[in-house]
Amino acid sequence: MGSHGGGGRTPGPTTGAHHAVAPRPWRRRLPLLLAALAGVVLLAVGLLVGRLTAPGGGAASVAAAAAPASATSASGATSPAAPSPGGVSETHPTLLGQIVRVDSGDEVVVRIDGAEQVVSILGITAPRPVGPDRATAECGASAALRFADQRLSGQAVTLVPDPTVPALDEHGRRLAYVVLSTQLNFTDAALLAGVVTADTDRRLWYAPVFAREQSDAADAGRGIWGAPCRATPGQPLPPGS
Repeated sequence: MGSHGGGGRTPGPTTGAHHAVAPRPWRRRLPLLLAALAGVVLLAVGLLVGRLTAPGGGAASVAAAAAPASATSASGATSPAAPSPGGVSETHPTLLGQIVRVDSGDEVVVRIDGAEQVVSILGITAPRPVGPDRATAECGASAALRFADQRLSGQAVTLVPDPTVPALDEHGRRLAYVVLSTQLNFTDAALLAGVVTADTDRRLWYAPVFAREQSDAADAGRGIWGAPCRATPGQPLPPGS
């Protein structure tokens, strides 16, 4: 009788042989981790919503905080936050015109709305040629005139004012940066080529930029800073042509 019922069955485990598998430690902590992560996400969302809805917040304040505080150049995209101390704060118009004549390395005649206007190019002082008040030319005068003539004659330009100076000088000349259609500011080009000196008589908005450009040209010995002029920054230009 005892042989019946065993018929090929595999004996099962004895009572008490089944044990519950203990959960792993990370599984026990998983609900806590998920709750903490949800809290962090909710906190971040709350801070973002508060920044966007707060007075003065949003994209405008983010852009203002990210904007650099110093200028690049008159043709660049970045401007300083305020004009130079003691400067003129009024706004002058930006004008479109065409160069009809180049008189010197820093003075041109521009046709604006059919009328010709003498423009003194801001930021630079070109070597002076022989004239009524000068018996001897400054070294580099011919090179500065040639540089300006080659790059500006006949060109369509934008006249960009500087808010730290009046629109016109005491001689009635318009004071402006001359920017070509390629967005090249002639002041930058002339200073980097070393054919002019940086204007230090006016406290221009972009003066620090122009000082660096002159320093770069002088260090490299370009233009008047090399042979034959061998000028020294801050010193009068030697005589020459």
